[in-house]
Amino acid sequence: MPGGPKPMDRSRRLELARQIAAQIQDHYGDRILAIGVYGSLARGMDRPYSDVEMHCVVRGQGVDVCHEWSAGTWKAEVDVYSEDVVLEWASELDVDWSVTHGACVHVWVLYDPSGFFPRLRDAALLHPDHAFEEVIRDVIVGEIYERIGKVRNARAEKNDACMPYLGVELTKCGACLVGLDRRHLYAASSRMFQESLELPGRPEGYDALCRMVMAGDLADPARIVDAADGFWSGVERWAAERGIQIEHELEMLLKREL
Repeated sequence: MPGGPKPMDRSRRLELARQIAAQIQDHYGDRILAIGVYGSLARGMDRPYSDVEMHCVVRGQGVDVCHEWSAGTWKAEVDVYSEDVVLEWASELDVDWSVTHGACVHVWVLYDPSGFFPRLRDAALLHPDHAFEEVIRDVIVGEIYERIGKVRNARAEKNDACMPYLGVELTKCGACLVGLDRRHLYAASSRMFQESLELPGRPEGYDALCRMVMAGDLADPARIVDAADGFWSGVERWAAERGIQIEHELEMLLKREL
């Protein structure tokens, strides 16, 4: 077997996390507010080749440092940030929220005397409905519509080589749309396609596109185009049913600034 990750059981990975936490505490001392593990290890979903991902929250302002390293047979990442930085990030609601913000919610706590991690969870989850609706509109117009245009450009130019990539990208946008609609945080980016198919209220056409991508059935450009067009038609109907306006005039958008 070549170099790189080697298999490791969960108990060993948990012990590594505790050892790393001890090193962090020795280094930062009284500056530390909280230490926790996120990712697959925190969820109990780690596999033989999974890495160790950790939060370290420190006193101060503007601290944002990532320590990421390989020890040869395993890899770890410790994100060191001050309270203001990580809470600001956690409170962001953007198109990738369903993929990125599980790290704020699913945390295996190693040190948290002040109860910081429940605050982090609330910052990530407590958004009003209108905020989700606005981001969903952004996904449809800014991400899905744009990629449909790229698919149609590729078809018009007979540029078949880029079709598999565009099919995957479009499906990722669809999974983000479904996740935002259901306020769902995916366990991992590698699991978002299969998890998205378990969520209710999916746009028509999404399932066919998603299953095509999951199966790696991307050799026929014409099928990708048909699946993309079917998905877009479903998104248009899906948005109309929810009262989400996806067509605007610039004048209307400018008035929102006032």
